Amino acid sequence: MNQHPLFVTIVAGGVMAALLASPTGIHAAGKPVRKASPAGTCESTFKHTRPTLNVLSRVLQSHAHWLEDRDSPDGRRANLCRTDLRGLRLEGSNLERINLEGAILTGTNLRSASLVQAHLKGANLSQARLDDANLVGADLRKAQLVKTHLNRAVAEEAAFYGANLQGALLREAVLERAHFEDADLQLADLSAATLMDGYFYGANLYRANLADADLAGADLRRTDLRQANLRRADLQGSLLDSANLDGASLVEAELDSAYLDEASLAKSDLREASLRGADLRFTNLSGAILQRANLESANMEGANLVKARLDSATLTMTVLYKANLSDANLHGARLHHAVLIGAQLARADFRKADLSEVYAPKAHLQQARLSEATLESANLVAADLSQADLSHAILVQANLQEANLRGTNLRASDLTGAQLNNADLQHADLRGANLSGALGLVQAQLNVACLDETTALPSDLQRPRPCPEHHPRQRQ
Repeated sequence: MNQHPLFVTIVAGGVMAALLASPTGIHAAGKPVRKASPAGTCESTFKHTRPTLNVLSRVLQSHAHWLEDRDSPDGRRANLCRTDLRGLRLEGSNLERINLEGAILTGTNLRSASLVQAHLKGANLSQARLDDANLVGADLRKAQLVKTHLNRAVAEEAAFYGANLQGALLREAVLERAHFEDADLQLADLSAATLMDGYFYGANLYRANLADADLAGADLRRTDLRQANLRRADLQGSLLDSANLDGASLVEAELDSAYLDEASLAKSDLREASLRGADLRFTNLSGAILQRANLESANMEGANLVKARLDSATLTMTVLYKANLSDANLHGARLHHAVLIGAQLARADFRKADLSEVYAPKAHLQQARLSEATLESANLVAADLSQADLSHAILVQANLQEANLRGTNLRASDLTGAQLNNADLQHADLRGANLSGALGLVQAQLNVACLDETTALPSDLQRPRPCPEHHPRQRQ
């Protein structure tokens, strides 16, 4: 970055004034300090020392000349690797491209400083203040940034590989395409931060605050996001394969077209979240809260949704092939055209749900609650609905061929045009049901079911004797 000559003089003078104002002061040159962790080869004459004010001022002035003109005889790039600079006030300083690898900068004030493409690999910046600083392209690999203040900092394409950012404050920071692979960000505050297309593969984000953060297109594969706060976060198109989000809050989060293959979201809160077209194959959502969530066209093949709450959720055209929704709550959910082939739905609550045109052959719906549900034109061929509650359900033109309806409660249900070929109706409760337009129904099926005078039958079939009180065919 080129600077005006006057600016160079001002920067040098400002740095000197800042150093003089340092609360810790700078003592004699060459004073030995604790050796910093190795961060590669360091050829600085100041390594493991704390330079005097005058010496440091000259170094930074020479660096300013070097930034202005690389060929200047007075200019030289500052090399302060492994140097002790803790507690200094360098607010607003131009430290672009400076070499601070392995330097000790704990508690240093670098607010609004320019550290563009600075070399900070292995540096210790714990509790330093870098609010509003410019760290674009900076190298912070394996740096220590514990409880460091980076609020509103701009660090696009910066490298934080393996860095320790525990408890760091990065509110509203701009970190597009930044690299956080294997970094430790537990308890870090990244609320409202811009992290688009960021790289977090294998990072630790346990209990991190990412509320309102922009993570669209971010790579979060194999990350630890347990109990993280992702409320209203934008995760559209993000990669979360094999990530652990157990107990995380994703209320109103945007996850459209996100990839969550084999991710774990056990007991996570996804109320009103949008997951349209998301890849949730073999994802663990046991006990998760998905009330009013939008899962339209999502792929949930083999997903674990045991005891999940999906009441009033949208699952239109959602693929739930062999998914496990045992004991799940889908009260009032919309599953129009959903695919439920071979799904485990025992004891699931589908009361008042819209299951019209669902494709659910061989689905397991034992003891499921489907009262007042709409199953018009549903494909339930060979499905197991034994002891399920389908009272007052709409089964118009549903395909129930070879379905197991033993002990099923079908009281006051509408089976107009339903196909009942070879369906097992033993002990099924058909009192008040409308079977007048049912197809494939034979007398032998009716003879083992429970009917009464209000059951509407096809004209070619005879009404069996009404079920007596406590008759075995009567559903208790």
